[in-house]
Amino acid sequence: MSLPGGSFSSFDERAGSIAEVLSALPPGDEVLIISHLDADGLSAGSIMLQALLRLGLSPHLRIVKQLDDEVVKEVSQSRSRFIIFADLGSGQKSLLKKIGGRTLIVVDHHQPEQVETEMLELNPHLFGFDGSTELSAAGTAYLLAVKMDRANQFMSPLAIVGALGDIQDKGERSTLIGINARIAEEAEKEGTLIIKKGLKLYGFESRPLVQCLAYTMEPYLPGLSGDEGACYKFIKDLGIEPRKPNGSWRSQSDLSREELRAVINGTIKYLISQGLSSRDAESVVGSLYIFTKEAIDTPLRDAREFSSSINACGRLGRYGLGVSICLGDRSEVFKEFKEILQEYRRTISEYLSWLSSDKEAIKILPHVQAIFGGTRVDEKIIGSLVSIAFSSKPFTMDRPIVGFAVSSGATKVSARGTADLVRQGLNLGRVMKEAAERFGGFGGGHNIAAGAQIPLGKEDEFLSFADSIISKTMVGVRL
Repeated sequence: MSLPGGSFSSFDERAGSIAEVLSALPPGDEVLIISHLDADGLSAGSIMLQALLRLGLSPHLRIVKQLDDEVVKEVSQSRSRFIIFADLGSGQKSLLKKIGGRTLIVVDHHQPEQVETEMLELNPHLFGFDGSTELSAAGTAYLLAVKMDRANQFMSPLAIVGALGDIQDKGERSTLIGINARIAEEAEKEGTLIIKKGLKLYGFESRPLVQCLAYTMEPYLPGLSGDEGACYKFIKDLGIEPRKPNGSWRSQSDLSREELRAVINGTIKYLISQGLSSRDAESVVGSLYIFTKEAIDTPLRDAREFSSSINACGRLGRYGLGVSICLGDRSEVFKEFKEILQEYRRTISEYLSWLSSDKEAIKILPHVQAIFGGTRVDEKIIGSLVSIAFSSKPFTMDRPIVGFAVSSGATKVSARGTADLVRQGLNLGRVMKEAAERFGGFGGGHNIAAGAQIPLGKEDEFLSFADSIISKTMVGVRL
C-alpha cells in the first residue's frame, strides 16, 4: 500500500513482526487486553479479543476509563505473561515501565511519549501517519489482526466504527482519509460497506425522518436532537408531510427530489439560525457509511450511529454490552442495547439543558472555552458533552473547549478542537500534557482531542495556563 505522508510498508512490517510473536504463543495461553471505554477503544479491544480467540489463545478483555497507577498496579498482579494495551499506552510509556516481567504490546494511535522502552508498539505516528485523522486504534488493531490471519478481514466494519467514533472523517464532505480510507475501500469491495452522499443523520436512508432528526446526537441538532415532537413540527414547517396516507412514517426513500432538497436546505438554514457558521452547518451533508450486513431498521446499519451507540455503552459503564455488540451478538442483548441508547440521549439532553440555564458552569477565555461539570456531570460523559457542545450556544468553533468533571478524588479534563484550529497550530495533546504536569497531574492525546487528570481545585489555574499555551502556539485565533 502506497500512501502519501508515511511509510505503510514499515508499518506493515512492524505489524507482521508483532503478529508473529502472538501467533507463536502456545494454544490456551492467557493474554490480557486493556482497552479504553470509548467507541474506538471498545472496537479495538473487540478486534484483538476475536483475533486472539481465533488463534486458540485465552484472552481476557478489560475496559478502563483511563490508564493510571491503579490500572498499572492491577495489571502487574495479573498472571498473563503478555499484555496488550489497545487505544492506550503510547502516551503513557513512563507509566508502563513500572510493569516488569511481562511482554507489553501497545496498539495505539495517540501521540507517543518520547521514552525508550522494550515494549512492542504499533502506532501510525511512528511511521509518518497522523493518528488523529488517518488511522484509529481500531484500524491499527484491525491491520494487526489481518497480519495474524487474512480471514480476520471480516472485522473491517469495526475499524470504520472506531475511526468514525474518533471523528476521523476529515476529508472532503466528511470522508475518511489516509489508511482509514483504504480500509473502507477494501470493505466496499468485499460488499460489507456502501459509501454514499447524504445528510449525516442517523439512519437517514431507512428510518422515518422524524426519528432520523431526533436520534442524531453527533452532530447535535439544538432543539431537535432527542425531541421527536420538535422534529415532527420541523418537518411539517418545511411543507413536508411526515406521514404517508396510510398513517405510517415517511423515510428518505419516500421523498420526492424537491422534498429531499427542502429537508437538506431546511436543516442547514436551521443550524445557521442556531449560531453555526454556514460552513459548519453545511457539514451536516457528507459521506454516509452503511453496513450492508446489518438490519436496515437497527442503529447498527449506519456506521456513525453504530459508533455513537457503542460509545454510549462505554460512557454509561455498560462495557460488556458494547463488546457483545462488537462481537456480533444481535439476540437478547439488543433490547437492552436500545434502552441504553435512549438513556444516553436523555442524559446528554439533560446536561445540555443544564448548561443553557447555569451560566456559572461556563467560562470563556481569549483562547479557550470551558465547561465546569464538577460532580454534576458524569466524568465518563464529559468528553461526549464537550464534543457536542460545539454546536450549542454560547460556545463557538473559534477556540477549543475544555471540560472538567470530578473523578475519584481528582478532576478529569477532556478537551476538543476542530480541524481548522489544528491547521492554525493547535495541539491539544501537548497542551493537556504540559498543563497537567505543571499542576501535578498527567495528560496527553491527539492534536484535535485530548484529556488529562489533575488535582481537585486546580481547574481555574489549569485553564488559565492552557489558555496561555494556546495563545503562544496558534495563529489567527479570533478574539
